[in-house]
Amino acid sequence: MDDHPSFFEGPFDSDEGSDAIAELEGEDDVVATMAESLDEFLRENEEYAEEGAVDEALAFACLIAARISGIAPDEAAHHWLDRNPFIVSDDLRRLAVAAFALATRSQDNWLSEVRVRDWQVFLEYLEPYRKALHGEPQDPPVPFVPDFSRQGKQWLQMYWSLDDRGLPDDTAYADVAESLVLAINEAPAWLAWWRPAGLQELTVFGQLTPGAYTERISRGRTTAEAWIGFGHSHEGFGESVPRQVFDDVHKALAAAGRYLGLDPVPPLPVPQG
Repeated sequence: MDDHPSFFEGPFDSDEGSDAIAELEGEDDVVATMAESLDEFLRENEEYAEEGAVDEALAFACLIAARISGIAPDEAAHHWLDRNPFIVSDDLRRLAVAAFALATRSQDNWLSEVRVRDWQVFLEYLEPYRKALHGEPQDPPVPFVPDFSRQGKQWLQMYWSLDDRGLPDDTAYADVAESLVLAINEAPAWLAWWRPAGLQELTVFGQLTPGAYTERISRGRTTAEAWIGFGHSHEGFGESVPRQVFDDVHKALAAAGRYLGLDPVPPLPVPQG
């Protein structure tokens, strides 16, 4: 899954591709939006696949391929598809096949020009998507088995943010949250709770901004993600900061557990120190 070099960019990693997918998630009709975008790409880029347009078209075509087959080398695709179910029509598949071919041709293509040194490696990486679009048989991925044996390996990651930046490290909320997450990762009862998910890691992105509580949770092939808007700031709790942090972490983990079909969460551990 993640065995390509760290400098390697898949079809969803470019700025244009990732931005297009993020915008697509907010559309009322995902299929219609993808079809319109792919059709426009084919009409306007026949002579030369332009920068930006080719990234977006390839990302959409690979999402469609992954929906068809369930096979995707990119974990991001599994998460996106989990959050955005849609049915691939014959017309959408036809557009995706044509767009994929145009986006991966070796001539008159901005993408092939900037990736000239690793172009063949890139095409090999995209091969599962191409096979899916054309209905060609391919071996399913090896079943994923989580490994929690590595010393110091944490299954839970939590990141906190404000409106437009990360939560400062020197806040009382951040201090308590860091200690609590470390304690959860070291608690055998919590690892036992997490194991039935069959995933390696749960990443929680918590936003501390006044407003309504929100949650968006998705399951990938190897990881789960939970985006939680807690509906309040990190300030103004005084001596009750630890209680608020405990409530927030409990709420986030309980929400993730419900989505993944896990047992009710165990009691939170008391951080040391």
